[in-house]
Amino acid sequence: MVKLKPRALIFDLGSTLIEYESVPWDELNILCLQNARKFLKVNDYDVPEQEEFYRIFEEIKAQYRQQAAETLVEWDVPQITQLFFEKLDIKYDADLIDEFFDFYYEPVDEKLYVYDDILETLEKLKNKYPVMGLISNTVFPERVHLQELARFGIEPFLNFTLFSSSFKLRKPHPDIFRKAANLAGYAPSECVYIGDRYIEDVQGPAEVGMPAILKIVENRTYPENMSYNIPRIKTLSDLLDILEN
Repeated sequence: MVKLKPRALIFDLGSTLIEYESVPWDELNILCLQNARKFLKVNDYDVPEQEEFYRIFEEIKAQYRQQAAETLVEWDVPQITQLFFEKLDIKYDADLIDEFFDFYYEPVDEKLYVYDDILETLEKLKNKYPVMGLISNTVFPERVHLQELARFGIEPFLNFTLFSSSFKLRKPHPDIFRKAANLAGYAPSECVYIGDRYIEDVQGPAEVGMPAILKIVENRTYPENMSYNIPRIKTLSDLLDILEN
């Protein structure tokens, strides 16, 4: 295998550096809404029964998810919450939306973990590649991910971060990869992107001429006709065998 010679490394977040899916998202979302509903009830807001509460929230969310799939324009949970509160006739301000989100996100935050080889590998990579960054598709506010990167000790290794909830476009839109290359200070062809999804993390960067390495996640479906020329890893430490010393 020909080893890659990048000048900058750019990482995905979920399932690449931090694991967010120890519980399936569908199950986790129910826990999130249960927790958020409990917060409203404790504070004497008039809310529907759990099933109706869930139905209304999910109907609003589904519209935005479909739009994002078609346009790659990102949405986020606080945005949905505003529409949700209006539907429930709950008077709100920015503080209430933030509080609701914090309770919504609590079940996610409790189940996060970082892979065993991440910090050691990032330290070795940082010695060879001084510029490292991150691009993440997320419908959660940037603030929670910055807290997570600090909490798990990843933040010091990153020169920049790009979150779709702030950038307002999601992978595989080419602009988010162009922006990352610009922040890195190199041409896209001089960067390498590492992520775990084929369309978002391989096809996306390829569209701007950025090489990619695919992190294979167990039990995830990948295209049968995926090129064998795409470099692949199972753990982040495998990068040390793919990148030129």
